[in-house]
Amino acid sequence: MTASVQNSLDKTAAILIIGEDEDETRNLADALAADYNISAAPDVAEAAGRLGKDKFGVIIFDLSSDELDLAKSMQSLQHLSPDTPVIVIGRQNDAQLIVSAVKAGAFDFVTKPYPPQKIILSVQQALENRSLKNELDYLRREQDVVYDSDRIIADSPAMQNVINSIKRLAATDSTILVTGETGTGKSFLSGNIHFNSHRRHKPFIKVNCANIPETLLESELFGHEKGSFTGADKTRTGRFEQANGGTIFLDEFCELGFELQAKLLRAIEDKSFERLGGNKTIHADSRIIAATNRDIETLVREGNFRQDLYYRINVLRIHLPPLRERVECIKPLAEYLLTKLGRSVKSKVDSFDPAVIKMFQQYPWPGNIRQLSNTIERAILMEDGRVIRPESISLPKINVLSPFRANSVHLKRSEDEEREMISQALENTLWIQKDAARQLGITPRALNYRIRKLGIRHARWRKNK
Repeated sequence: MTASVQNSLDKTAAILIIGEDEDETRNLADALAADYNISAAPDVAEAAGRLGKDKFGVIIFDLSSDELDLAKSMQSLQHLSPDTPVIVIGRQNDAQLIVSAVKAGAFDFVTKPYPPQKIILSVQQALENRSLKNELDYLRREQDVVYDSDRIIADSPAMQNVINSIKRLAATDSTILVTGETGTGKSFLSGNIHFNSHRRHKPFIKVNCANIPETLLESELFGHEKGSFTGADKTRTGRFEQANGGTIFLDEFCELGFELQAKLLRAIEDKSFERLGGNKTIHADSRIIAATNRDIETLVREGNFRQDLYYRINVLRIHLPPLRERVECIKPLAEYLLTKLGRSVKSKVDSFDPAVIKMFQQYPWPGNIRQLSNTIERAILMEDGRVIRPESISLPKINVLSPFRANSVHLKRSEDEEREMISQALENTLWIQKDAARQLGITPRALNYRIRKLGIRHARWRKNK
């Protein structure tokens, strides 16, 4: 939490001090009054009335009497204000009292005598802890909404079939293969499966295999031991180990080299592996969801992907249809994205001209939902009124020639044709190379080689500035 946020919280927080000793209560109030609103009560019974009427950020409970039943008093306070942290103040070096306070649910125990700064720090930490818990609770509630299968936009029969599939498959522990073009929502779908499974309270780890250099990918997935390679100055836990008990999502897993494919096969079959440079076998119960936009069957036939891994990973399969095959979803998706994006940029734009929706429904969307989102965001920034008009929509023309697949490099195609096809794919994906590579059906490394070879440039690329 930043200092500015914390100060904002502190200045509005109210502190309730409970204690029989008036001098102790006055000293506490003097230490905290500069930053907080202070109230005091001599005992829990009187504090109950205050807690019924007012909201407090922290309760400070001064155990000045040996006759007080700490457990009973804490139970009463937690019943009266269950979300308010309680700081207990008691005698020095009474270990049993400290243990009892913590067991009873106290946030902290401050021993007497104490410097004022000690109690100030404890209150700050209690407020920060409460703020973080509130934020976590909020995010968990939002997560349930985001990953509620019944709230996914699925107006087309194709997407309704997908929703029915994920509802059934989420309850299993089997490996799932998700296929579909770039931008169709494979990453979102994987999250939906995890957060609707019995593993929802365990980690959900995402790894994009295409974005990590091959030399570092093994360490990323399985970890490494200290000294296993130059720069490995400490032991690192891999993603599979981090996902133990939960789910690991391997996006673009077809980019894995053969050696890593063999190690992944073992991790799936035996749920075990070794860190890079280590010989200790590590066991991790991680459910695997793998996604690709490549034609995996073709890769297997051509010898570019291990057949045994294909059979092991292709247990349960979900195919996400491209946006052009779920036209019924385009209008509600566009309206949802307009609301979401408009809120993020604080725009007053709140609707589409009917002609724009017609344009969207007739366009083939090679970049799918990601491209639709980018198009709407750009249109929002172009508009001064409340309605997005056709003239604010920029949709690149689509090359109707056959896709530029990895095996097409051997076809007799002129450099001009190749340059045009690559430039078109880059234009479609807002000049993001990894997205263009997915659309073309080649690896990002292969695309980067062709870009350099053909001298394709764009002002947005750092090296061309």
